[in-house]
Amino acid sequence: MTLELGTKVTYHLGAFMVGVHCNRCILWPHIIHRMSELDFRPRFRFRTPLTPETIKERIQAAARSEQPRSLSVGGVGNHLTLQFPHALQRSWTPQMDIDLEVEEGMEADDRTMVRCQIGPLPSIWMLFVGGYLALCVFALLGISMGVSQQIVGSFAWGWWVAMPTPFLALGLWILAQEGKRRSREEMRFLKHFVDGALGCDCFALAEAA
Repeated sequence: MTLELGTKVTYHLGAFMVGVHCNRCILWPHIIHRMSELDFRPRFRFRTPLTPETIKERIQAAARSEQPRSLSVGGVGNHLTLQFPHALQRSWTPQMDIDLEVEEGMEADDRTMVRCQIGPLPSIWMLFVGGYLALCVFALLGISMGVSQQIVGSFAWGWWVAMPTPFLALGLWILAQEGKRRSREEMRFLKHFVDGALGCDCFALAEAA
């Protein structure tokens, strides 16, 4: 009787562990996908047989023919930037930065590495960076003052300087995610534009990698 009970317990425990393992296998890709969804400046990379000169020519030609949302192509050397016209820009409007690198020793089909990054305009990006840096400074200053005031036995009002900073940082993060949500259609347009200019489904392959 004891042996039979132990066998049943072992069987059910083993089935439970297998179920947990399978659920982890199913849920883990979704967790990774959700984490990538929260990235403020998503990055993609893929390889192409086209040379950097050909890539730049195709993107510039596609930008001239794209109407009515004609993109502005800038950059120097093997770095390109794609921006929407000023009349269509909002505070959450993204831009795409493209870096082209020829890798020696690669096959002809994979000669050029294309790295793309979609993010807010530089002015908006610097605003967020400055906000986070300012909050870090206030937090460190408040903590330092609070500890020092506690050591000398005075009223530790420095803690009141540091306490709001995590909530303000959370507010900045939520604001960034809302901006990304509003710019989702424009981000999709930028990816489709580059796919059409290069004649490939590059971003789908990059996202699957």
